[in-house]
Amino acid sequence: MATNTSLKAHFPELDFGEKDVSEMGIAYAFISVFDHWLSAYEAESSPLMAYSLALREGRLDDYLVGEHKFIKLYRMLGRHGLICNRPRPVRKFETVDVDLEKVLIGSLREECLMDIYFSDFGVRVMGGYDRTDLLIAETPQKLEFLFAQVSKFGLFVLPN
Repeated sequence: MATNTSLKAHFPELDFGEKDVSEMGIAYAFISVFDHWLSAYEAESSPLMAYSLALREGRLDDYLVGEHKFIKLYRMLGRHGLICNRPRPVRKFETVDVDLEKVLIGSLREECLMDIYFSDFGVRVMGGYDRTDLLIAETPQKLEFLFAQVSKFGLFVLPN
């Protein structure tokens, strides 16, 4: 298991209550199944905004298409190892396995948001709401590289 020092390096505390992400001096991007930030009206009227809503509206198959895009991206990012910081306990995985897929799906369905560091790519992914996750890269160059990967899997980088 990683030491406390390396955990702090991969998972520094971020206080989203005090600052906007753009003020934190980090290389970041939001990725989504949607190609733009949805307006309040779009979000309210979308039957694909949440798993439970898609299920209730009979649109589960459409919802799952987007969920699978995220899962495939995260499988690729985690193919050689990752550290799952949240949900607790902190765990190291050699690859994306069944247990980690449960974490990913739970986060994508907003049951318990994830916080994962993908070692090979130097990127931390924090699960978010409204089918949007936050990528935090070690460097701007690593973030730029990730943009192409996100696109390959049919997801979108939202404008900051």
